[in-house]
Amino acid sequence: MVVGWGMDLANSLGRLADSGEAIVSLEIVQEIRDIDDPQQKGIFLGVDLLSWMGTARASLDIDQYVYHECGHESDSAVP
Repeated sequence: MVVGWGMDLANSLGRLADSGEAIVSLEIVQEIRDIDDPQQKGIFLGVDLLSWMGTARASLDIDQYVYHECGHESDSAVP
């Protein structure tokens, strides 16, 4: 989705970031509720996205939360 915004936007954002007028970041929040489901694990960042982020001077913030039963605790989030 982000790459679909185009390189023109990435270039504009990069110029704003370089000027100090903006901070550009991509934030990904992942919640895992079934630790046995391989489709809920992992985050893939392709070369196109990394190139776009580099052009936009974007930082990356990834928050992951795993919800599972652990002993007597139920549905606890472990960041």
